[in-house]
Amino acid sequence: MKTYKYHFNKLTKNGADASRANIFHGLALLFVKVTTQKVRVYEMSYSGIKRKPLLTLYPRKIKIHYRPPQVKRMVRDFLNKNERFSIGNVEGHNLVTFTNGTKCLFYEGMMITYGGYLVGTIPKRVKKNTDVAINALKKRKNAMNRLYYHRKKATERFEAAAVFEKRRNGSKSLIHVDVSQLPLTDVFKLQNVSYRRHLINYYGLNAILAGLESEIIDSDVINGNPYHLVSVTFPYTNIGMVEKGTYLRMVNPSTDEVHFEGVPNYDRSLLLLRRRNRWNFRETLSSPTVRAALAWRDRERVYSVPKKLT
Repeated sequence: MKTYKYHFNKLTKNGADASRANIFHGLALLFVKVTTQKVRVYEMSYSGIKRKPLLTLYPRKIKIHYRPPQVKRMVRDFLNKNERFSIGNVEGHNLVTFTNGTKCLFYEGMMITYGGYLVGTIPKRVKKNTDVAINALKKRKNAMNRLYYHRKKATERFEAAAVFEKRRNGSKSLIHVDVSQLPLTDVFKLQNVSYRRHLINYYGLNAILAGLESEIIDSDVINGNPYHLVSVTFPYTNIGMVEKGTYLRMVNPSTDEVHFEGVPNYDRSLLLLRRRNRWNFRETLSSPTVRAALAWRDRERVYSVPKKLT
């Protein structure tokens, strides 16, 4: 593939006014000479030529006006060969890595050399935002390492407490596991669903949920029985996401035993979508209330309080 420098020289030194470089079917770059010191580069597709230039080429530098979707094919691949310049989407951040290893968030009007080195200095606001983003990425990476460590140790504990039978094909089949040797919190660390099920069956869902951090969303008393709609935060979940579940917390009036029953989270945007498109009402609660949760459980639109038999 010809480089940007090649196209710049072709137009400014050989007398041509425009040239084209095909990237793949339906996408190309159009090079237009403005002066002998300036060439503009535009995106071309089936829908036409973009009005705003992607790049402006100068004798010793390139100005990037915006980040294109096909950034590798449209920017990186046209730089001088064997350079390490890149623009990548890292956890939602458009992070630029220059050839010398310097990093910063992408900003419109960025100047680089044909070898992928930064021209000038990074604006203060961009540098500040870059530091925040890189620190967040480091924290996430460290947290992921801790998560993988906990998952690995939980698996090791489970397999140490288990008895397996080796099959002829080399795989192993679980015969028995002494769950009493395992801590309750391993239920959130084990990724193997069949392993995790043994802990849930042993400890019971009510005991597991009762020990988690929770927040009461709504409370109600129906026929003398207290109900709470609670939001439970799950530990050891995917980093970067706070995973919560919604449960009805009820008390058995005969035994005073606490019981949890899972219901969907209340999602207002999903509720609005459901109303417009007749979305399945099972996807979300109609409101963040005990009665809405009971209506969902009973497959009703509005909860009907059962009448006491006298």
